[in-house]
Amino acid sequence: MEGDLEQTEEMRDSKKEVLNRRISFWLSFTLAVVITFWYYAMNPPDTNEMRKMRVFFKENIMDIAKFIRLPRDELKEFADSKSHPFYQTYLKSSKPEKEKINALIHISRDYSPNQYWFNMLFLWTIAFSALWFLGLILEACIILVRQEDAERKKRIKTKSR
Repeated sequence: MEGDLEQTEEMRDSKKEVLNRRISFWLSFTLAVVITFWYYAMNPPDTNEMRKMRVFFKENIMDIAKFIRLPRDELKEFADSKSHPFYQTYLKSSKPEKEKINALIHISRDYSPNQYWFNMLFLWTIAFSALWFLGLILEACIILVRQEDAERKKRIKTKSR
């Protein structure tokens, strides 16, 4: 009788563990999707113009790096020798705009148009892995607490006899 009771408790615990694993997996999956959509809403992909500009920076990085490091008096001559509108626009830009352009040039060195979508996929993977791992740790803690509780109950039961 007592053996049957232990087997049913173990079976119930095993079913709970399977259910907890499934909940952990799907909750992690769903939260990772939510986090990714939130990031997408807060950081939309580049516009076509921005993509074209970043590809231009990537393809002409040597000329552009040389251009932005030139002294002020040589910038005009260099810009006149180039036909792309970027050079003239850069000359007319304010100091904060030039700093933003310099940052964009720096991050566009190894730019590829599909980079944003790769980053979104990688974000989802990291979020899912982290959340699932935390769920598994929580599940393991719950199992350990249940086992300790069962052992404590068993000890109390044997002492009372």
